[in-house]
Amino acid sequence: MRKPLTVLFFLSSLIANTFSSMEMAEQGKNRCDEETLVTTKTKCRSCSLNYEIQCPEGYTKITNSSGVNDCRYHLEIRDFTLTLPGCRHICVRELLQPQCCRGYWGPDCLECPGGAVSPCNNKGRCFYGVFGNGTCTCQVCILCNCVHGICNSGITGDGKCSCFSGYKGSRCDQATPECQELQCPENSQCSIFSGNRSQLECRCVPNYDWNGRQCQPINPCSKPVCDPHADCFYLGPNSHKCICQYGYKGDGQVCMPIDPCQTNFGNCPTESTVCKYNGPGKSHCECKEHFGKFSPGLGCSMMDICATNNPCHKSAECTMAAPGQTLCTCQKGYVGDGFICYGNIMDQIRDVDAKPGGQWQGKLISAIELFENAYEWPLTSLGPFTVLVPTNKGFEGINVKDLLSNKERAQYFLKLHIFAGQLELNSLNNASMVYTLTGKPADILNNEKDNVLRIRIHGGKEKGKILQGDIVASNGIIHIIDKALDNVEPTITSDKGVRTCMVSCRAPPFFPNSLVGPMLDIYPGPNTIFIPTNDALENLRDKALDYLLSSKVISKNPHPLLLSVAFQGQILVNGVPIEETDITAKNGKIYTLSGVLIPPSIIPILPQRCDEEKTKIEMASTGNRCIYLDQTHLQYGCTKYCNITKKEPNCCKGFFGPDCNQCPGGFSNPCSGNGQCMDKLKGNGTCICNAGFEGSHCQFCSDPNKYGPRCDQICKCVYGKCDNQIESDGICQAGSCQSGYAGKFCDTQTFPCGNYLQFCHAHADCMFSNGAMSCVCKLGYEGDGIICSEVDPCANVIPHGCSDNAECIKTGPGTHECVCQPGWTGNGRDCSEINNCLLPNFGECHSNATCLYIGPGQNDCECKAGFRGNGYECESVNSCLEQSEKCHPLAVCQLTSSGIWECVCSEGYKGDGSICYGNAVEELSSLSEAAGFNEWIDVNATNLTILVPSRQAIQNMDQEEKDFWMTKDNILTLTRHHILEGAYTVDDLQHLSSLKRTAKSLHGNFLSLSKRSGVSLPVLFDILSHIQFAKVLTPPSGVSATLPKLVPRLEQMPDYSIFRGYIIQYNLASEIEAASTYTIFAPSNDAIEDYLKTKRSVSLDENQIRYHVILKEKLLKNDMHNGMFRETMLGLSFKVGFFIHDAQLYINEAPISYPNVATDKGIIHGVGKVMEIQKNRCDFNGTEIVTVSCALSYMYLPGKKEFCIYLHYYRMSFLSGCQRKCAKTIITRECCAGFFGSQCEPCPGLSGNTCLGNGICLDGINGTGSCECEAGFEGVACEQCIKGKYGIGCDQECVCAHGRCNSGIKGDGTCECDVGWRGVTCETEIKDDECNSTCHTSANCFLNPGGKAYCQCAAGFKGNGTYCTAINACETSNGGCSAKAICKRTTPGNRVCVCKAGYTGDGIVCFEINPCLVNNGGCDTNAECTHTGPDQAACNCLKGYSGDGKTCTYISPCLFNNGGCGKNAYCNDTGEAERTCTCKPNYIGDGFTCRGSIAMVKLYIFKSNSCYTI
Repeated sequence: MRKPLTVLFFLSSLIANTFSSMEMAEQGKNRCDEETLVTTKTKCRSCSLNYEIQCPEGYTKITNSSGVNDCRYHLEIRDFTLTLPGCRHICVRELLQPQCCRGYWGPDCLECPGGAVSPCNNKGRCFYGVFGNGTCTCQVCILCNCVHGICNSGITGDGKCSCFSGYKGSRCDQATPECQELQCPENSQCSIFSGNRSQLECRCVPNYDWNGRQCQPINPCSKPVCDPHADCFYLGPNSHKCICQYGYKGDGQVCMPIDPCQTNFGNCPTESTVCKYNGPGKSHCECKEHFGKFSPGLGCSMMDICATNNPCHKSAECTMAAPGQTLCTCQKGYVGDGFICYGNIMDQIRDVDAKPGGQWQGKLISAIELFENAYEWPLTSLGPFTVLVPTNKGFEGINVKDLLSNKERAQYFLKLHIFAGQLELNSLNNASMVYTLTGKPADILNNEKDNVLRIRIHGGKEKGKILQGDIVASNGIIHIIDKALDNVEPTITSDKGVRTCMVSCRAPPFFPNSLVGPMLDIYPGPNTIFIPTNDALENLRDKALDYLLSSKVISKNPHPLLLSVAFQGQILVNGVPIEETDITAKNGKIYTLSGVLIPPSIIPILPQRCDEEKTKIEMASTGNRCIYLDQTHLQYGCTKYCNITKKEPNCCKGFFGPDCNQCPGGFSNPCSGNGQCMDKLKGNGTCICNAGFEGSHCQFCSDPNKYGPRCDQICKCVYGKCDNQIESDGICQAGSCQSGYAGKFCDTQTFPCGNYLQFCHAHADCMFSNGAMSCVCKLGYEGDGIICSEVDPCANVIPHGCSDNAECIKTGPGTHECVCQPGWTGNGRDCSEINNCLLPNFGECHSNATCLYIGPGQNDCECKAGFRGNGYECESVNSCLEQSEKCHPLAVCQLTSSGIWECVCSEGYKGDGSICYGNAVEELSSLSEAAGFNEWIDVNATNLTILVPSRQAIQNMDQEEKDFWMTKDNILTLTRHHILEGAYTVDDLQHLSSLKRTAKSLHGNFLSLSKRSGVSLPVLFDILSHIQFAKVLTPPSGVSATLPKLVPRLEQMPDYSIFRGYIIQYNLASEIEAASTYTIFAPSNDAIEDYLKTKRSVSLDENQIRYHVILKEKLLKNDMHNGMFRETMLGLSFKVGFFIHDAQLYINEAPISYPNVATDKGIIHGVGKVMEIQKNRCDFNGTEIVTVSCALSYMYLPGKKEFCIYLHYYRMSFLSGCQRKCAKTIITRECCAGFFGSQCEPCPGLSGNTCLGNGICLDGINGTGSCECEAGFEGVACEQCIKGKYGIGCDQECVCAHGRCNSGIKGDGTCECDVGWRGVTCETEIKDDECNSTCHTSANCFLNPGGKAYCQCAAGFKGNGTYCTAINACETSNGGCSAKAICKRTTPGNRVCVCKAGYTGDGIVCFEINPCLVNNGGCDTNAECTHTGPDQAACNCLKGYSGDGKTCTYISPCLFNNGGCGKNAYCNDTGEAERTCTCKPNYIGDGFTCRGSIAMVKLYIFKSNSCYTI
């Protein structure tokens, strides 16, 4: 039976309850292990998936069925993540937790100092237990108070004082003068006689003892004063030092055995080994369980259970989660615990139907056919769904093929069998009604006699009995039913547009007309529209609808809609149920709602702008216009004084800047209520924070250790960084805890578990709290400590504290860094917008330029009026001379005080200099265009507008019109009809025309003013009496706009001026424009300058320019397909290719940055790089002489002809004629030397040195590109010697007997000996160890010439000989493998190189797999396969064919322009893009030129461009 292995879990709780303590009763035992019950929970999953989910290995499941429903899980559907209620199991495990008995400490339960019976000699407390370190916390001793004496101190002392000579008393604080009379010998002193306190005697000083003759120093080492495991050192009179022996530690009085495992785990790698105590000061490393192959200094290798005993499902991937623990993860598109994986709904239905011997084998074919053809994509890619699957018998009376003939009808039928969400049998048992995807309800019938659930569409007849339920799928649940449900027709159907359909959907009348209609005009579709029913609107509160439809409300932002599913499967939009779904119209879909969706942020429209109106009276300047009432019509006139009302724009409070944007923090609470916003029109939106606050919108406390709305609360964070936001709850910032601390407040101390809690995860630490030890996941991991899984600190579901305008960058497990996005500045937690125009450098604009704000960190510069340049450099413009609009003849050019040249009208004239005007008569006489009209008119009046027809307009008049209107009687009437009462500008006339108003002429007629299609009113002069010079509204015939030629177009592209200079320099313009069409790829000025700088050249040569030109083809950007090649102006062998990388189109290696600039005959594309000429093709032309049919001699042009006989079809007789010989050009494709394949890719090796000169490349267009290496060489590019050879020629033989040879092209043949061998060729076996076992086990003992022995690491190892470690051959430079290869370690010092996916080779040299070499890369036989990347190719149909490259269809040359044949000829398709031209009956000629004739002559001629006379 399969053992359940560990899988990943979400956050669970660890409950470690000690329920019994089992002290070993046997005498002498030091262990008192405890049985511990550990509880955890499995990962939260769909309840339907949870029935067969197992607990982690070693744990027992204590919950039944689907577990406990106390969690939510995430379900990824396409780009969306749904959060759904789920279930999980509770698992328990009994562990024997190692514990030491009282008086013992550490993992090995060593005895406490002083012994286990009386630890610390009962004078203190020993830190015992498996987590203890055996140290004593001693009791406080009584202090001695001897003044002039020595105290009898120590544990055995009594505190009495031995007084110095001349002192007495219990504290030796009383002087004794009598002692001066005694002459005490050396090392003795005067003391009170012990037998009679009234007498004095000489007594040995402290630390000396009387031996009967003298006082001699006391030697404490003569007695057992030190620990048995310590040495005593005599330091002087009664002075000594106890030093613990090797392997022991302590103060010498007490020596304890040293356990190396307690210090850094005995230098054993903790991930894979455990330290074993061997005795005092000794230990060794052993492999942990599930590890093996110990290597000194490196540890042990984890055993790969996935490779030896994979326990996972066939649709799951197995990885090693921890030693002895596998992680089974269902593949994408599957769900489960890895041991059992479920596919999508369609997969599961197919599996149930195909299961050999299964209950439903072959009984679901009809349902599968219907689902596959009508609704497969949603059932495989969306969800979750509950699907009712009828058996084959359930479709009796239903013709599946007829149903599938109308896909929309079939989909509707299937949706009647599908519910949104996952409705298990238990859920259906507790429901009386559910809703199908159509919106139709279905009744749940559970009161039948057989107690089997049945389902019936509401209002239908058929009842579907559930034969088997709760078949699990990754995106839902399947129930098999005995018969299909009734195909209830939809309430509403439509094949018309959305607007028309809304009327039939019972939408309120204002919906399609006044509300949605105008939006559909702007956004024609496809659209999805939710329409509330009339009942929904009637249920609104009184006047609520009027308010919503009024102009008093406005929605500030687009609002997302929240789609959810109710318990019964009913789909909700923002909580409002959908009644009818998927009403299909031509340009969208409509859903009806039983309620109204009201945006959450509609607000009264008063906030943004608060403009102010100011009124004042000013004296008018000459010609100031006004409006006056003339009888019944309003007219324009002039006034002396004007009552001017000006509206000064301004923003309301809480808004700022020209666009009145909201202040930081929002207009209703600017600066978060903690500061003053620089608002109004001239404000910049900056927040001036109150004291104690900081941030772009005053959202942080300036004191880093405070938080709260008023920043007056002390942060609770202990060993981390406080989250000092005003909305914080005083916790620490995510990932800020110091090492060794954890928790929201970084206040819980953690430490490595080691062997303490063996059930903790490898990525967990131990935590000691409330007297109990528990597991806690390390920083960067989540879980219950038993199971820990890595988390991304920048994931959206985890609060990482970065600003919305910052990027969260993961810096390590659980740590991250916040970096403001480009255009923003700050510390990452708070980012403020950068306005370049407000910076001191003024956005790097010139002083005579205006800085234009574009966006955060972006600006543009525009030279001010009177200056020119790019904005970063501006120079003064002499507008009089250099601008396109010269000064008016009545103006002079003057330099103004601002340093700008301007045109100023001469004295007596008015205007801005570009236009100067006097009175009407003077102006008319000065206008040459008005010469004809000037003969008609004599005007002395003022305040008029004269419409002057041009000379051309007069000339275009019909002769009859001229004869009529030019008579003496009619000329005055015609003239008056061109003069309007009042002064009108073009703006005035356009305004009147938009209002469909009239203007009154002097003749009294009202002229109708309207805008006509294609008509404009150009202003040429605006004179004192408001002469309006107007051309005829219909332009002269024959005038049309044309595109410029090549050079003029390049002149309009200033960033490509250098390329234009080369076109002119090499006289290429005429040659290019001689072609029918062309395509040019012009490098920008920057690209050319960079190229010349890199190449250290001064100019591009002519061939480089020609390499950027394609003739006879106009290629727009969309015409350039990935993998397509085209011939350049340099000829056949010089082609350019088009490739797409990361959505950017490239030609060769140059990105196309400025596409589709049209000329009269071609197209120009700007590129960001100069293309290097690639000469990898060596195509050549051949000529084939072809003799054409006999024909009439006069039909041919002069040239060499041969006499022949042809058949005259009309006369049916043979006549003499001429026969022409033609030369047909044949192009043979070939690669240059060193290149191979259809695309002439380079052979392996270096450029110009194929196969590195050590072999021959099989090149050519049909070559494979493989290298045939010379003797002694091998490898893809012949880059290495065969095994056992070395030297430049790979011709030297390695002779190492028992060692490794320094082989290869760069090798010298020297030997590195294996363990146990030495000598030049490693031929001598080492039998005597002259190094006295000082060498490492992976080293050999050698003798130098002087006879001194030394250790040297063996082949494959490195070190000083006494310590050697295995050489990681992959450690540097990828082990000498290709950058496109993976270096894998094998034995010490060895490695193998394996090319990465998409590459092939020997690992030393890897080149891209070219799929085009096999079966043309899957392309059509009439397509060109282009190698575009590693194992990637693009297919493009050959010329004369069309399609996607996988399938190419022949294009007849006769379909376009009659194949180039004459208009009186037939084009005959002969295949392979060839054709012949034959004159039609009654015409004779060569098919290109056919002349009328009674005779019928039929000629067969080859293509016109390939046949000529020889």
